[in-house]
Amino acid sequence: MENTTYIGLSRLSAMRREMDVVANNMANMNSNAYKGERVMFEEFLKGPNANQKTSFVNDWAVLRDFRAGKLEQTGNTFDFAISGTGYLSIDTPQGRRYTRDGHLRLDADRRLVTSGGHPVLDNRGRDIIIPDGQGVPAMAVDGTINVGQQQVAKIDLVNFENEQELRKTAQGLFATTQEPTAAPATTTLVQGMLEASNIEPIVEMTNMIELLRQYQSTQSLLDGENDRLKMAIQRLGRAQN
Repeated sequence: MENTTYIGLSRLSAMRREMDVVANNMANMNSNAYKGERVMFEEFLKGPNANQKTSFVNDWAVLRDFRAGKLEQTGNTFDFAISGTGYLSIDTPQGRRYTRDGHLRLDADRRLVTSGGHPVLDNRGRDIIIPDGQGVPAMAVDGTINVGQQQVAKIDLVNFENEQELRKTAQGLFATTQEPTAAPATTTLVQGMLEASNIEPIVEMTNMIELLRQYQSTQSLLDGENDRLKMAIQRLGRAQN
C-alpha cells in the first residue's frame, strides 16, 4: 500500500473522531454549564531515514473550551449559577468530584444534592443540610446559605491551576488529581439562575458540514488512488503475459 493511502486513512480516522466530538457538543447544547470541546491535531512524521519522511495526521488530544455560558434566570430556590471561575465540590462514592452545574435539590434527609443525588459540600468538607420549617433558604454571593436568621453553611467554591487536566465523568462532573484551591474573590454565586452551555449551535452545524465535505473529498481521493493501483496491476499483468 502506498503512502497516499496511508495518509488518507490517517486523515479519515482523525476526522471520524473529530465528528464524534462535534456531535457530542451538539447533543449537549442544552446541558447546564456544558463546555464545548475541540480536537487538537499534530503532524506525525515517519520514514526510513531523515531525508524521507511522510506526514500523517494525528489527533493528539481533546481541548475543552472553558468560556462561561450565559446565565439564565429560573427563579428556583436551589438553582445556583457560578459567575466567574470556580467549581462546586461534590461528594460521590468514587471520591471528590467537581461541577459548575448548579441545578440542585434537597434529598430525603434535606441534604443539598446535585440532580444525580450527590451531596454538595461546604467549605469544611461537610454535607449541607437545610433545616425544615424555618423559612426559605437565601444565599449570599459568597456562597453563604442563611435560613431565617441562622447561617447554615457556606458552599465550597474551588478552582484549579490547570482546568484542561480535569477529566470528565458522568452526570456533568469532573475528576482530577490536582489539589483544589479557593476560587478567586471575584467569583460569586447567583441564586435562582443557571449557567447555560457555551455551545453555539450554528458554529457546530457549520463545523459538521465542513467535516462531512472534507471526509467525502478525502474518500474520493482514496477511491481514485485505489482505481489507479488496480489499473497499474492489470497493465503489469498483461505486460508479463
